[in-house]
Amino acid sequence: MELKSRVLIVGGGAIGALFGWRLSQSDKVLVSIVCRSNYRQVKLHGYSMQSAQFGNQIYRPYRVFQTIEEAAQDASYDYVIVALKALPNLYDSAERISQAVNPQTMIMVFQNGIGIEEPFVKRFPNNPLVSTVSFVSVKQTEHVKHGGFSMLAFGIHNKLERASLLKANDKLEFISQVFIDQGVSSIIEQDIQPYRWQKHILNGSTNPVSVICGGASCQEMVKNDYCRKLLEETMQEIFVLGKKVTGKAFPGTDGIVDPQSATDYIKSIPVPVYTSMLVDSQNKRPMERDVILKNPIMLADKYGVDVPHMKALYAMVTMIEESYSK
Repeated sequence: MELKSRVLIVGGGAIGALFGWRLSQSDKVLVSIVCRSNYRQVKLHGYSMQSAQFGNQIYRPYRVFQTIEEAAQDASYDYVIVALKALPNLYDSAERISQAVNPQTMIMVFQNGIGIEEPFVKRFPNNPLVSTVSFVSVKQTEHVKHGGFSMLAFGIHNKLERASLLKANDKLEFISQVFIDQGVSSIIEQDIQPYRWQKHILNGSTNPVSVICGGASCQEMVKNDYCRKLLEETMQEIFVLGKKVTGKAFPGTDGIVDPQSATDYIKSIPVPVYTSMLVDSQNKRPMERDVILKNPIMLADKYGVDVPHMKALYAMVTMIEESYSK
């Protein structure tokens, strides 16, 4: 009897639910998940999945845990998928998963932003670390609502010895094929960073600007001439900085090759899109401001790239978050 690969997803939000659901459709893996605020709901009732691409279903993970300690005591994991919010100013995501990581575990980081890999490289220098970029529209309310497209780009981030790298490549190809078999477009890149910066064109602009704009959807922002100009000038900074840091052109996912094509893409989306940073701000939760803005700003200073719009947005978003406690 062939043993199934064990996958642990840490973070029971929309991203963890969607990709856990897809993996769980395969008979080659067992998918468990660590939830926090929604633990009781998921444990008792599972997730109500509503997907334009995959249909509607109640998804019940193989195991649901409230803590990483419980998960670590239950099994040894071949893969740990990190779907936590990236909030390095509040906690170390690498430390949070540490009890579930063994010497053979492949760590797959599904977080947004720039520079998210470094805590994991430092904490787990000998484990294969896969930086993962997701191109997907998904949100969680009483249901997990997903649009009509899903794509994952994978890349092994850290330097490994040749024998370890060969094993890691085989392991990554296996899980990538499982995703493909379950309808998720999946590619493996030798250098994943251009894809991460490609996604950041939208993430690094629409997220903070939506907070400043007081609750506007992405489509509302691009309809306003002044706001669209702010978005496009911020996007231009990201294009210039990303190409300087990576030394490569971006892949042009979704036809986004310059700021205007990015705002045109936003206009084409038929349903209103509200950013995750805006939702966090409206609920007075910590925002991913460090990985969205601070880390790129630090790189800009290092590489001598002028990013005045990003610096202004970071200052304003930081003040807004600090006002929560007043």
